[in-house]
Amino acid sequence: MLHALVEGGRLLRRSLGLAVLLLAVNLATALVLAAPLAGVLQRDLHQKQASQSMMYGFDFPWWSAWSDSQSGWTASFGPEIFGVGFVYHNLDLLLKGMLPANLFGIRAEAGGPGAPPLDPVVLGLGLVYLLVQTFLAGGILSTLRGEQGAWTVRGLLHGSGFYFGRFFRVALLALFAAWVVFRLNGPFARWVDAHARESVSETSAMAWLLGRHALLLLALFFVNMVSGYAKAIVVVEERSSAVLAFVSALSFCVRSLARTFGHYLAVALLGVALIAIWRLIDGAYATTGYKTQLFTFALFQLFVLARVALRVALMGGQLALYRRLAAPEALASAA
Repeated sequence: MLHALVEGGRLLRRSLGLAVLLLAVNLATALVLAAPLAGVLQRDLHQKQASQSMMYGFDFPWWSAWSDSQSGWTASFGPEIFGVGFVYHNLDLLLKGMLPANLFGIRAEAGGPGAPPLDPVVLGLGLVYLLVQTFLAGGILSTLRGEQGAWTVRGLLHGSGFYFGRFFRVALLALFAAWVVFRLNGPFARWVDAHARESVSETSAMAWLLGRHALLLLALFFVNMVSGYAKAIVVVEERSSAVLAFVSALSFCVRSLARTFGHYLAVALLGVALIAIWRLIDGAYATTGYKTQLFTFALFQLFVLARVALRVALMGGQLALYRRLAAPEALASAA
């Protein structure tokens, strides 16, 4: 596990530009909705007293009336995405099966109690972002696999296109595995909820409910981890079969569960630490006026860059760990 963390950090330092590139992709994807949303807000706040209130604080009565009048994708945006609120919001959506693209969520009639809280436009953009990340993963892993670590946009796009077909099939297998997890979670959740209702104390009821959510999250983490190692296997061993790569990754993760999941969990905890740091910084001052807004925006992009860098380090660590533990055995058996 320590080897994977150290090697992941070394590969990240060697190819730090990859994290900057991914940050640019994040910004470009967000602008697809951020730019039109800014236009809508500018139009609705034009020559209104609420514009000054929103510039130097937050006018909740105006926002409440504005939000109630919205329909479509603009109704999905609210103050809960500010600060660290996006973490809890996205985690809630993930555990409800709404991400990605509401593939695993409960489908209900529009406006019903089980209707998805996000508009299809927002979910569709998230699906496009997932496809873009799947495409870029091949170029990133092929760059991290190299000895020098030097890369060009042309070389990155070549590696991305070369591995995209296999990575796309790995992503489909991961989505199918996540679907199985959610299907199994349905009856398990009902069983746990029944025990929670029969609990004699509020503490035990909360333990039942939080426990089942924690197990679901760990299962989804495991699926994502196996998917990451399957992509590493495709690049290291030039596998053409996504199914065999996924099976090999599952076998490798189970055999070396302490190291693989320990490494994944350590990176996840570093991500939690980043969120805690951002929470302290964001709460240290009030964002009022365009100067502090620009400053907060710059700080938040540094925070996003750090999170993206952790993702690159995770990919590099998984690549290094597989090379150390399993690749020599594969080469020996082939010989």
